[in-house]
Amino acid sequence: MPARTSPARPGTPAGAEGPAHAAARDAVVEALRVRAREPSPDVRGAVASVLGEVGGPAARAEIERLLSDPSDRVRRAAVLALDRAVGGRRQEVARIRRSLGDPAPRVRAAAAVVLGRRRDRSSVPALLARLRAPGTWEKPSVAVALGRIGDHRAVPALVALAARPERWLRVCALHALGEIGAREGRATVRAGLDDPAWSVRGAAATALGSLGTGADVPRLVGLLDDPHPWPRRGALYALGRLGRAEVAGRIRAALADPTPDVRVAACWALGEVGDRASRGAIAELLVRSPLPGALAVASAPLAGDALPPTGAEALQFETAVAALARLGPCRAGSRAGRALAEAERRIGPDALARATRPAFGDRGGGRPPPTLRELFASARAPAGREGPR
Repeated sequence: MPARTSPARPGTPAGAEGPAHAAARDAVVEALRVRAREPSPDVRGAVASVLGEVGGPAARAEIERLLSDPSDRVRRAAVLALDRAVGGRRQEVARIRRSLGDPAPRVRAAAAVVLGRRRDRSSVPALLARLRAPGTWEKPSVAVALGRIGDHRAVPALVALAARPERWLRVCALHALGEIGAREGRATVRAGLDDPAWSVRGAAATALGSLGTGADVPRLVGLLDDPHPWPRRGALYALGRLGRAEVAGRIRAALADPTPDVRVAACWALGEVGDRASRGAIAELLVRSPLPGALAVASAPLAGDALPPTGAEALQFETAVAALARLGPCRAGSRAGRALAEAERRIGPDALARATRPAFGDRGGGRPPPTLRELFASARAPAGREGPR
């Protein structure tokens, strides 16, 4: 495989790059075009992926050719590559849409993922046709895509999917109904709270964060005692989204849950409901939280063979700081203020410029996530201020 040049960003308009850069990119594409005729599907699939990163008219033309490759693995790679290469070009998006009719389920699933990520409303009729067609392989991807697009036309089909015996289909249907937020799906989501599968109960609880009302609070609080952590996490998320400050005490108790996912959800929910009485408990969680791997580089090395924390455990630190920032400034001498000062000292000044990862996706209206420095500044009381806000 030829060495990567530094191509223009995918979707760069013609004429927006210098002649030398364009010539170098065309040379890369020409070399890749030769490799795209290799007999190995793995090589052709890898070529498609690189062409998606290179972008430009010549790369897009070669990716289009690979969409007709005899190997479904190559066609799947070409669908994903075309998504990276096209920017907002309608013609190629329509070509991705046509891949929903590919004979291979893995290609149809990839097309659904791309169209959902693009929130392509024009693809809703074709996605609904795939949801009603025989077979199950690509249906989870189709349901997720319909949820991301958010079109209410999908609600009846998703309600029907939520009654299927395959639990993974019920999970995807409930998540999609929650994303769409249509009241017509509320009864189906509520019924999912009693499902024997823990993954379905968790999906139903999460969906009630968008669809629930005050009438759902007792059921959600009851799920905080579910034997599996996923329904507990989903219930905490829903209670936070619904702003149920009256159950803050039950949410606060979940900060001691043995599962990191649940602790992160509880911390986030307390910030959402504005429970200032939880500052001390969140500060205690902050003190106990390991540093995420990206921040630990700036601090003392890990002991022995220890690995940096991953997943939800890595989110604890940032989520606790974000929750304290959400709850308003803390006095320097308070329990929370001391915990913040110690946490800031642990990571060092360089890591403060790193953008944070939101615990539950982007709810900031498209704004970039705050940096750690911004969160710490919001959580600290201004100089000379007495008492918490």
